[in-house]
Amino acid sequence: FDVVMQFRKENLNTPVVLMGYANPIEVMGAENFVSSAKAAGVDGAIVVDYPPEECEAFASRLKAKGLDLIFLLAPTSTEARMRDVGRIATGYVYYVSLKGVTGAGHLDTTAVAEAVPRIRAHVKVPVGVGFGIRDAVTAKAVAAVSDAVVIGSALVQILEAETGDNAPAAARAFMAEIRQALDA
Repeated sequence: FDVVMQFRKENLNTPVVLMGYANPIEVMGAENFVSSAKAAGVDGAIVVDYPPEECEAFASRLKAKGLDLIFLLAPTSTEARMRDVGRIATGYVYYVSLKGVTGAGHLDTTAVAEAVPRIRAHVKVPVGVGFGIRDAVTAKAVAAVSDAVVIGSALVQILEAETGDNAPAAARAFMAEIRQALDA
């Protein structure tokens, strides 16, 4: 929360979504977590191990404070799971487009193009797609069928590969290439 508060001193517009697990929320208490998140300037949360059927009260607390609860969906998600998520999700849903770990494998954009309409049949919020998006070509293909493109591992790998002052320039160059492809 301290990091978000520091960020908010300079940037009030960029949405901030916290991503993590239920244990820290349970330890501090859901009400305390929601109040602290709101006070810090958080916009939403992804709690990867809160299934929709077990966190309706938490979702209501977030919503009452104007915060979103974002759920993950995957290639293995059933129609029933999509309906459950669609009933509770706010903000957007995050489609984890690959089976496996983040940053691994080749993304099958045809499979993504088939999955997103199935998800949209059950959710009323935008669908963001992430995992396996490593270049501008893939980002453009995903953007054509989704509401958002999520790039994490590829950017982290660029930042790890660069040293010192080169890291921000390398990240900017990578993101400029992505942005140019999305705008084309």
